[in-house]
Amino acid sequence: MSDTDENERDEFFDAEDELLGGQPPAEDPYTPEPGPRPGDQRAFTVLRLAWIVIGIVVAAIVIYAVAN
Repeated sequence: MSDTDENERDEFFDAEDELLGGQPPAEDPYTPEPGPRPGDQRAFTVLRLAWIVIGIVVAAIVIYAVAN
């Protein structure tokens, strides 16, 4: 690889950093948390129970439709 090619490649990467805003900060606000918080855990538990209730209702509707 010649010096010209390497300089062009370096300029390309420099321009890409400018376009994308450079490196992310050390404290990136979009880094996901390691696990759910206590309130999130409760919400997922309620969601799981809601799916069970929805399943029972759907099954009852299907049984009712087949029986009649």
